[in-house]
Amino acid sequence: MSGHEKPDAPGLWKAAHGGYGVMFHDDGEPAMLLFGPGAKVRALDAIGPYTRLQPGVPVGSAPVPNLPGLWMDKDGSLYFLSGGRRVWRIRDDHDWMAEELGNDPWELSKHGPYARYSIQAAEEVPWKPASDDSTPIHEGSRTVHLPDVRSFGRLEQDKWLAVKNLEESAELVEACKQWLKACDPADPSGIDGQFIGVVNCLNIHGAAVGDEPDIDLDKAQADWHDHVRDQRRQAMLDELADVLQTVGNLITAFGITDEEVERAMDGCLERNRRKGRL
Repeated sequence: MSGHEKPDAPGLWKAAHGGYGVMFHDDGEPAMLLFGPGAKVRALDAIGPYTRLQPGVPVGSAPVPNLPGLWMDKDGSLYFLSGGRRVWRIRDDHDWMAEELGNDPWELSKHGPYARYSIQAAEEVPWKPASDDSTPIHEGSRTVHLPDVRSFGRLEQDKWLAVKNLEESAELVEACKQWLKACDPADPSGIDGQFIGVVNCLNIHGAAVGDEPDIDLDKAQADWHDHVRDQRRQAMLDELADVLQTVGNLITAFGITDEEVERAMDGCLERNRRKGRL
């Protein structure tokens, strides 16, 4: 999200007139370390406005960072490679900071391989509720039994198919967001406004909808809301099916067996069990 006159929290930001950098507190005052020139800026209003950033999705890998952008090493530490081939390691210890490293492939390879990430605007509203309670939530947990998924179409072992999974997943996220909006009593997507607009249009053209004794406008509005919500839920399910089918294509193309998928899921459950999530 853009439009910040100044960064309002430590972290990764992009300044419209300064490029990418990390905002941190320097002797109690906010400052910005810009990755390109390697400059520390205190006059933050001079290079804004700002966009708060976060890592997006993996878009490549390499033994060492070899393209400008955001990277993550095998231990989960973030790095930024500037266009001038300067490597910065980003520290997130609640204060945030970045330190420049020598661009020595031998030294960098000790922490590899590295995954390159896209950079996207951070959500202003957290994607999950914030809470100080670390107790895992078990209510509603169940084992999901997926139907058989038939793979078909272009089944090449290449990056296109991997990115296709990302595309379908993004469409599922958007469909989920639209369904959630339809379920929100605050009506953020304007469903009620659409209904009122139709009624007003009919009245303008002489239908006099509100004057008919046998028309319950409140019930009609509720039915319209339910209709839109059902439509959006079906759209969400359609996108979910597309994701599963594309995952099935990837499994086939990459020669992954059903047994390997089962073992991978067992490993996933065990990792989450060790983290106290199950």
